[in-house]
Amino acid sequence: MSNVGRMDGAFFVSRSELINWVNNLLDTGITKVEQCSNGAVYCQIIDACHPGIIPMKKVNWAARDEHQCLPNYKVLQLAFDKAGIQRHMEVDKLVKGKYQDNLEMLQWIKTYHERVSQGGPYDGPSRRFGGDAAPEWAMCRGQGSQRPNSNQSSSNLEKRFLPAARARSPRAAMQRTPSKQSQTTPNSQMREEQERLRDEVVDLKITVDGLETERNFYFQKLRDIEILCQVMESRPDPNMTIDAFVGSVQRVLYARDDPDDDDDEDLPEAANNENDNINKRNNNNYTNNNTNTTNNNNK
Repeated sequence: MSNVGRMDGAFFVSRSELINWVNNLLDTGITKVEQCSNGAVYCQIIDACHPGIIPMKKVNWAARDEHQCLPNYKVLQLAFDKAGIQRHMEVDKLVKGKYQDNLEMLQWIKTYHERVSQGGPYDGPSRRFGGDAAPEWAMCRGQGSQRPNSNQSSSNLEKRFLPAARARSPRAAMQRTPSKQSQTTPNSQMREEQERLRDEVVDLKITVDGLETERNFYFQKLRDIEILCQVMESRPDPNMTIDAFVGSVQRVLYARDDPDDDDDEDLPEAANNENDNINKRNNNNYTNNNTNTTNNNNK
């Protein structure tokens, strides 16, 4: 499963589809992808794929700060090792609640579940040990809405008093009911359709931004290699070997372009450093040749 690439169909699943999938699988009530950032949801999805592989009692559903979320990811990494899953997790970005990183993690883990799961029933609420400290979205949807007991009392009141009211004015009730339905139903349907279209537009924008970023990234890599080749062609180095050239190209290819990491190299700077090294070697060769020529003339 580690061979799922960035262009795989898994990374084009929309946000709303992922949220509905998680809620249906685990019987939760999440509304945002960022709510998965504490790692508890990821742990339980892997538990659904490999029942019993996750010690769910160690999963902290109420984790909010980074130091509280890290133990969840340690539990998840141990489960990855047991199941033979070779998946690198950028935990420092996931625990910060970054949308794009958690979206990609959720897309990948959904694909993994679809390929590995046996399709049997999974009782998500019984596997969660959060108690009263667990957030509301981690409660099962049936359990989370036990508060409105007032609905039951209101329904009892309706049963007691509505029949008498309808008996007193049946004509008025018949006239009011169709007008309310005709006014509210189309408006609610239009609002739902508008929300759905807005979610689709946001998902498409995120996908386009990701593709543009990836395109620019690889174009910059090719441009850096082209500059390196031009410098070597204009100033050939007799001491340059194939291994040294391959090493220079690999340094350009594997240089990271992440501003969050202080020790990462900037790609143009890596190419300039390589050019400086080539220039130094050429100057040394030029100095040695002049020295040999002077000694021969003296002789």
